[in-house]
Amino acid sequence: MKPEKWNEFAQYINGEYIKNSAWHSAKTIKKYKGHSVIFDNYTTYQTVSNTTITQVFTRLTIPLNINYEFSFEIYRKNLITSIGKLFGMQDIEVGHTKFDRDFIIKSNNGFKIKQILNNKEVRESIEQFKGVYITTSKKEGIFGKKLPKSKTELTLYTYDDITDFEMLKAFYDLLTILTDKLESMDYIKTEAI
Repeated sequence: MKPEKWNEFAQYINGEYIKNSAWHSAKTIKKYKGHSVIFDNYTTYQTVSNTTITQVFTRLTIPLNINYEFSFEIYRKNLITSIGKLFGMQDIEVGHTKFDRDFIIKSNNGFKIKQILNNKEVRESIEQFKGVYITTSKKEGIFGKKLPKSKTELTLYTYDDITDFEMLKAFYDLLTILTDKLESMDYIKTEAI
């Protein structure tokens, strides 16, 4: 999304606009219970035979101080993931037939991810989106430097440049629901970053 649109979006959600700099895209930051929800784009470039392929991601990130290690990934199944499952890729089933059929769920703690996904509001919020990846990451912005042991980032990203403000707000709502659930599990330290 162009920098001026991030500025408009910041006004739309009553957030803060941060201008782009040499190595960072423009972004919008919205506070939630002492946490910063960061909306931005990340662009990758790959050159193949004199052709440069550009991929723009839209991502929302919430940096968190954590009490214990817990990681997960949730994303919709597709042809590639279906083939991966045939070759032994691990996938946790949470006991909800439609959700288990439609999503890949990975975690270092099956019990805790089931606690999260047994919440109907969480499942329904995730199910409304196509092409969205939700993960905890030990790297800054998923692609950046490694975070200290007591920190992680809850991140939602998509392989699209999302410009629809209502869609971005719905992504925000999903991450805040997940944040509340993680807080109720004592995963997140109570002091803000």
